[in-house]
Amino acid sequence: MRFTTLICVLLLPALTVGCSGKTKVTGKVAFSDGAPLTTGEVRFESDGFLAAGKIQSDGSYRLGSASETDGVPKGSYRVSIYALDYSHIPPGADLMKAPPAKSLVAEKFRSGETSGLTCEVNGATKFDITVEKP
Repeated sequence: MRFTTLICVLLLPALTVGCSGKTKVTGKVAFSDGAPLTTGEVRFESDGFLAAGKIQSDGSYRLGSASETDGVPKGSYRVSIYALDYSHIPPGADLMKAPPAKSLVAEKFRSGETSGLTCEVNGATKFDITVEKP
């Protein structure tokens, strides 16, 4: 028991240091006409790492990697937007038989490889995004 406690005490600072390298990333997502995108997810990707933030009804988002809003490590990221419209599917419908959801943004924004959006995170970052409709 003492050995286990000792291991936990020794590992705690290492775990804390690893988490402290994350920084806050926030912003808003809007269409080119200024109307906010009111649902979906913003994704930051870099070499096998993914952080995401839920888009709120006012278009705002905050990124997280281990939890919804814990931030991301400093670095360069490709940015994508994943936002689908399910309004044509009635509540309780069999999703396997329903027509596919429609993207709320132009197809190019659904991948960090094609969106043309990149963000450099060096500290607390505000990154507003303008998207096009499909």
